[in-house]
Amino acid sequence: MLEATRTTPFAVPLSTSQFSCVGERSGNQDAIGYHLDDWFGCFVVSDGVGGNAGGEQAARTAVDTALNTFVANPSVAAEDIQQCVTRANDAILARQRAQAEQGKMSATFVSLFVDRSNGQARWAHVGDSRLYWFRRGVLMERTEDHSLSQRSREGMAQGEAVPANGAQALIQSNLLYRALGARERAEATVSGTQRLADGDAFLLCTDGLWQLISQQVMERSLQLADSAEEWLALLRRAAEAKADESRDNFSALAVWVGFPQQVTLAGTAAPPGAG
Repeated sequence: MLEATRTTPFAVPLSTSQFSCVGERSGNQDAIGYHLDDWFGCFVVSDGVGGNAGGEQAARTAVDTALNTFVANPSVAAEDIQQCVTRANDAILARQRAQAEQGKMSATFVSLFVDRSNGQARWAHVGDSRLYWFRRGVLMERTEDHSLSQRSREGMAQGEAVPANGAQALIQSNLLYRALGARERAEATVSGTQRLADGDAFLLCTDGLWQLISQQVMERSLQLADSAEEWLALLRRAAEAKADESRDNFSALAVWVGFPQQVTLAGTAAPPGAG
């Protein structure tokens, strides 16, 4: 587990921690990486799509290529973020062409981009690796999976008819309709620009983690933690307690803005309607 904090005058203080667990599988197809300097930060998590050879290589390629692209042009502009995703997709496609036996390798992708000098952030994702954004210990937003199960839930929430004999199978299936390496053109969902606040916390994770622990567990653990590292230790413990329910790898990367432990405690202790 790794934690790092970098601060400079006028730059938003950030700290980060990460873990990646094999679970019950023989290998780990999850990949994590980040770049953090005095003015910018980029954080990436990727998961090789199961069932296709080369998933581990696809995930590592996605993370490394996106980070290298960001370092060459640090920015939180939507078009520059899309460029990071596009180049990651192109790099996986190039590996497919070079290695015929792994011609279907693909990976999910979730990323957070931070402009520390302006206190701004955006995120982008492809597939079902997720980003969760918390403020004062409470979930503000999370990414929506590019999966058939997510699409079916959205359809039913809007009152669309789903055949009775196909609904359960569709909900249980987490088949992806977007992944890096699946198409010539990467289709990422990029968020709008968000103004960061002291106490914001982000969790980037693969489906192996969010399938084991709920949003409520994430929130409760955040409210108890004194650091990004401690938060992930609590989440890892909760996931390992249920790991026999899944054979998947599970990985996470946490990013804290300022001092969430102080802001969350103050917010939790405040009377209703305060602040």
